[in-house]
Amino acid sequence: MKKLTFLFAILLVSFASLAQNEKYEATMKGLVSKINNAPFTESLVPLSNQMERIASAEKNEWLPNYWVAYCNILESIKKTDEDEKDLILDKAEEYIKKADALVKNNDEMEHLHAYYNNARMIVSPMTRWMTYGPKIEEHIKAAKKLNPTNPRVALLEAEGVFYKPEMFGGGKDVAKPMLVSAQKMYQEFTPKNEMMPNWGNGFVEYYLSQY
Repeated sequence: MKKLTFLFAILLVSFASLAQNEKYEATMKGLVSKINNAPFTESLVPLSNQMERIASAEKNEWLPNYWVAYCNILESIKKTDEDEKDLILDKAEEYIKKADALVKNNDEMEHLHAYYNNARMIVSPMTRWMTYGPKIEEHIKAAKKLNPTNPRVALLEAEGVFYKPEMFGGGKDVAKPMLVSAQKMYQEFTPKNEMMPNWGNGFVEYYLSQY
């Protein structure tokens, strides 16, 4: 009888854990979809706040922290004041560190690092390229080594060149064939699941529209 009770208790715990995991995944998928489909001009702060609450509740999951950082990086890009941009990026950095503590050797995290450093750099490209340019290249190189078929590698590489001053070998003309290559990679890419990063194609289309 005790053995049956013990087995029943294990089953209850297993079912509860499964239900909790299904709830987490459903909530995450819904939020990620909203983030991915939000117009660029729309504030991501409400969605970021929801992700923060999930990150606080699911302390062993790296993806909520990833998405909080991503939302804040995007929010910083929308701003015009340099100090405000940097303040928002400080929060992005905080959540990048939290995600880093939970996952290792991950190409999507390397992309996020590159994207974050690129956002820091474009606050003032002429004065910050020498500081953040090498960091962008370092993380892109690491991401490419982990997964060369991920289109965010090509996007961030092209984006870095797009904003890189011409005197350092960058500029729009140099970036164009890289953007075309990134566009093709996005057409062939499928994320592992609906919670995983799948952003970037819209940025490629935007940059290509500048020609």
